[in-house]
Amino acid sequence: MPLNNQYIIGVDGGGTKTRAIIGTKEGNILAFMDGHGTNIKSTPAHEVRQHIQHLLESLVQKISATKYDVSTIFLCVAGGDRQEDIKRWKAWIAPMLPSTSCKVTVTNDAVAALTSGTFTREGLVVIAGTGSIVYAVQQNSISRMGGWGYLLGDEGSGYYIGQEALRAITRQYDAYGLNEDAFSKAILERLALTDPTEIITLIYEHTQPRICISSITRTVLLLATQNNEIAKRIVDRAVTHLVQLLQKMFRKEPQVKKFPIVTCGGLFENQYFVQCFQAKLQQSTIDNQIIQPEVPPAIGAFINGLFSEGIPMTKALQQTVKETWMNVKNRMEGFDFDGANDKTDD
Repeated sequence: MPLNNQYIIGVDGGGTKTRAIIGTKEGNILAFMDGHGTNIKSTPAHEVRQHIQHLLESLVQKISATKYDVSTIFLCVAGGDRQEDIKRWKAWIAPMLPSTSCKVTVTNDAVAALTSGTFTREGLVVIAGTGSIVYAVQQNSISRMGGWGYLLGDEGSGYYIGQEALRAITRQYDAYGLNEDAFSKAILERLALTDPTEIITLIYEHTQPRICISSITRTVLLLATQNNEIAKRIVDRAVTHLVQLLQKMFRKEPQVKKFPIVTCGGLFENQYFVQCFQAKLQQSTIDNQIIQPEVPPAIGAFINGLFSEGIPMTKALQQTVKETWMNVKNRMEGFDFDGANDKTDD
């Protein structure tokens, strides 16, 4: 085992799932754990604090280490670029670690997503999971477009697609009454409902309505691949919103127009959605290099932990990270940590 202060932890915290990874300064990934969502705008703060503390403590124990062995924790979490949230996160982490020997950095989850694709700190990233956002990351600055959350924005996200699906059903019900069309039937079955009027009770009394609505996305995408016109229109509108965010970013930050675009989030794990997004980019004459990461965002967080230690990313180090991640992933595949392994709405 390495000497004290040799481990780095990277955390990717999303609305549905949080993943934490631990490894060495030589780039060897040792273990990972998955836990519940840690977006403090959609989950009560005290629950987020409990989730992250349990996750980090369990991860360190998993490799038979102690808190004194951890040199850096790099957290990339939803809302991690807001000063008031950064203070909260650091206050939650502080009691777990020696204050004089562990460096804690908190930033937005888009940073992890970007680095998972480029292995650098520069580029564009489009995230479409439970929420949505576009980030332009340069050496000395970060610029965002979108990411206002499900009450004010998140167009093109899993939440947006689920909400549009429910709206399509309710509008159709208002106009024509109960309709046994394939779209309505499939969505209601997904929600274990028999009548559109039951949607109100399900959503408004649900403890986490945002996640419930986002879960509908899988069914919408499946219907779209089966050539269902309603589903196809919803997906088309979603990718249009994402491309429009990119176009707004280009107008705001013209110097990033040729940056590579990293795509990340649960929606980009669906091939139909990816094809629709790429087609919409071509229609909009956006020809940037598109990168679909080979490693998850949590690895991007870990790599940023390496950067924060002053460790440069060489080709050899990049290969070590990739290979050891795949070894750990294959070894631990199939295990469900804390019951939070849903990939659709990361």
